[in-house]
Amino acid sequence: MPTSDEWLGSALAYRSVVYEYCQLALRPSLDQAGAERMGEILQRAEAEPLLNLLIDEADGLVARLQPCLCEQHLHQQQQRLRGAIDALWVNELLATCVR
Repeated sequence: MPTSDEWLGSALAYRSVVYEYCQLALRPSLDQAGAERMGEILQRAEAEPLLNLLIDEADGLVARLQPCLCEQHLHQQQQRLRGAIDALWVNELLATCVR
């Protein structure tokens, strides 16, 4: 079982990724590159439990920082993000098939 210092060290290793995620999440809209980068971060978080936990916490922070986020804007952002994640998944699948 990791010590608290080891856990903290592991969490700090994700600092730049979580910071980047928050910057992207706080933007009013994402361009294609931003959406792709957010998709990459979320995909990585699926495979790394500690990063996933930190992203979940960051989402709570972002939600508190943007209490006025209207439902329509939220839906638009989710659609863009879903599209970016789908595109990354398809590209990864195609790359796997070509090998």
